[in-house]
Amino acid sequence: MNRRSTIMTSLFFILLSCNNQPLPGEEKNELASMSEQDLNGFQWMNPPGVFRVLNNSIQVAADKGSDFFNNPENGEITATAPLLFREVTGDFVATTLVKPNFSDTWNAAALMVHADSANWIKFAFENSDATGKSIVTVVTRGVSDDANGVILERQDAIWLRMIRKGSLFAMHWSEDGNAYKMARLSKLPAGEKVNVGMEAQCPVGAGATHKFLYFSLENKTVKDLRKGE
Repeated sequence: MNRRSTIMTSLFFILLSCNNQPLPGEEKNELASMSEQDLNGFQWMNPPGVFRVLNNSIQVAADKGSDFFNNPENGEITATAPLLFREVTGDFVATTLVKPNFSDTWNAAALMVHADSANWIKFAFENSDATGKSIVTVVTRGVSDDANGVILERQDAIWLRMIRKGSLFAMHWSEDGNAYKMARLSKLPAGEKVNVGMEAQCPVGAGATHKFLYFSLENKTVKDLRKGE
């Protein structure tokens, strides 16, 4: 974590607090109604050994070797990362603010859509081996691809948004939770119901705790997937 990034992230939250202003869409934050005893309708796939719900956010400990990846190079399938999800029917817009622990390669906090073990999408803020702190998308249709996007080396926290419209899924990211840019548009074989939620991973490190500072999930249909509205 560099000094400038830490200062900018801290100032962002301090200014919101001083002005008594909520995060963008804070009234829709699903984490505000969550506790460690009551997950507000969410459930775990691969429950973590430790998680904490604190100040309308959740911290998830990802163990070493935790990941979702159907490796196209060797055929190895890994599906061990903690995923806190809710089952959703039909079109939706899911938004999260992630603050990963970037201490090791491929550490990431992600927004995930999981139809089944062979069909899923992971939209992550990740410490990529190729590009460092970057927006990374992984679309899995039997096997996973691995697409590195924009590099965000000065950022510690990023907004991620996943939009479903029929069989199409659009992935957007934002630095401030207001102005979003599309990272990817893809198609996924999936039924009406899919699992949507927050994934925390640490594929090669000794373990890491990732933070999700906001999560909203709306059943609605957008007109324009590229614009996200």
